[in-house]
Amino acid sequence: MTFATVLTERMLPNYRLFSQASEFGEPKVLEIIVDIIWQKIAKQRVKLNIEVQLEKLAEHIPEQHDFDCFGVIPAIDTAMAVNTLLVALEQQVEDDLINISKLSSSTVASYITAVEGDLTDEDTFSHEMMLEEKALQEYLLERIEQQGNPNAEYLKALRKEFNDFGVSNIGIER
Repeated sequence: MTFATVLTERMLPNYRLFSQASEFGEPKVLEIIVDIIWQKIAKQRVKLNIEVQLEKLAEHIPEQHDFDCFGVIPAIDTAMAVNTLLVALEQQVEDDLINISKLSSSTVASYITAVEGDLTDEDTFSHEMMLEEKALQEYLLERIEQQGNPNAEYLKALRKEFNDFGVSNIGIER
């Protein structure tokens, strides 16, 4: 859950930029949900009505066909990552959380294609941005596995560390 939450929070600037450019959605809704999830992971006593949060989130998920810009793709990916976190909390099943890793990598691949044009899969997966994404995910996973059972202080430091990178998975500034 910690791994997926870090990756999701790292994607939030993508949604924020899309929202500002398109005047669609409210990034604060996604940010608040992610913040509450951090609190739940840290075992803080926080009330979270998952069904209500899913309904709020649904209002802020753009439809790709309604927008003629690349930014809608990373925005949808971000919203889907937040949705996946909520569903995992609700169902208390963490198996789907690996999809956030794949979703983050997919966002990077979409960005590479948008910038570089159609590339072979090999070229996409060997692109510098994709290599950075994979390395960051591996580093994050190692950090979490080394910690074992993360406490609130560790989670706060981990969150700060990844926010201090200052950019999203596709280079959008925080």
